[in-house]
Amino acid sequence: MSGPKVVRIVTREEIVALCERHLQRLEQAIERWQAQARKIGELTDSEQAATLARRDRLRALLAEDRLAQLQKEVPIEIDYLKRDLAEREERAIARAAEKRRQRRRCQENATALLQALQARPELATAELRHALATLSEGAQRDDAETLLAQGFATLASTPADEVLSDAQRDLARSLKGDEAPVSLEQWIANQQQDAPREQHLARIDRHIAELQLLQGPEGAQSFLERLARAEAEQRTQQRNLLLDSLVLDLAQATRDHQQQRERLQQLQDLASEVAALANAEHAELLQEAAACQASTEPQRISALAEQCNSVLTRHLQQQAALARRQAVLQGLASLGYEVREGMATAWAETGKVVLRKTATLGYGVEVGGKADNGRLQLRAVALTANHDVQRDRDIETIWCSELQRLQALLKSRGEDLEIERALAVGEVPLKEVAIEIEQSGTGTAQHRTV
Repeated sequence: MSGPKVVRIVTREEIVALCERHLQRLEQAIERWQAQARKIGELTDSEQAATLARRDRLRALLAEDRLAQLQKEVPIEIDYLKRDLAEREERAIARAAEKRRQRRRCQENATALLQALQARPELATAELRHALATLSEGAQRDDAETLLAQGFATLASTPADEVLSDAQRDLARSLKGDEAPVSLEQWIANQQQDAPREQHLARIDRHIAELQLLQGPEGAQSFLERLARAEAEQRTQQRNLLLDSLVLDLAQATRDHQQQRERLQQLQDLASEVAALANAEHAELLQEAAACQASTEPQRISALAEQCNSVLTRHLQQQAALARRQAVLQGLASLGYEVREGMATAWAETGKVVLRKTATLGYGVEVGGKADNGRLQLRAVALTANHDVQRDRDIETIWCSELQRLQALLKSRGEDLEIERALAVGEVPLKEVAIEIEQSGTGTAQHRTV
């Protein structure tokens, strides 16, 4: 196959640009990992040093020209950092949820203990009762466990042989009235009816801890108010319904926050890459991206991310197309074809350019294609209308061997030229192209199809 060919070329410049983009994303991932892990108290100096050492090793791959290995290992490191941070956040959330559970039980125990001591005021000091009252109202004290232990010890110190007087028994009977005693079956039923409360509270603690840790105290404030109203409900069934509704709304809120967080992170990553282009025309876009917060409309964040992605795609395509044209022209120049100043520009403007070769007078090579997607058209052409058709086949055969040399040359530079489609020698007539060369030394080749 040595007739007209469609080839795909990947230049070293493209590969390097891709590697640099990988490293830019890695830098963003590390900064995010460090900041969040430090914020939630899940980062040690040794862990940070190890991560930075891995980053430096990956950066060194670029200098060592180990580009394929870099493209493979950097995404793996980024994924690892994401998973590792998620695990650290989960541990921190679990700790926060457990603290909420302990505080709630402390408050409930203090309330029950205070009620028992108020019935026997002579057993506890006013200071102890006041301290227990603050705990029952939700106050946090470092000596909470000590206070509870003192209260229970006071109750336990009641003489075992203390008995009720006849007057006390009569009062108890009058207060009891006609109420029937609660049977074991009724007590078990009451306990089972109240069991969902603990299950709901465990899930509520988990969701509230996540919102407070990742979004801030304000993110859970409205849910805390709803929880207080639900807990104040005396009717067991109604309270469980309120708690069940709260669980569902909290679960949705945490999902929404996580999705918004991912959108913001994606926008931040893309904006960082746009900023690295150092182009003043992107200043307004970068300002709008920097102003986005958790409260920003998701559609707005997605739109800005799309704009950033379009800027990056367009820039990379332009840079890659230029690199491809230059790589092909330089390679053909090394094979003896005449490459003049301005040919790369002419190629970009007209979509094709023709190169002569003094060793094969009357013949040349036409290279075409926009180069934006890496696909180019290469074919041998006749530069005059009067050419030997039999020699045309020889020229196409020569061009085939030259194309192989061009492939080897590009490969030695870390680039790649792959033939995607080719026609056989003589399958189509040799294209005739007339070119006119300006006399000035900086003139570019002009051509027209005959």
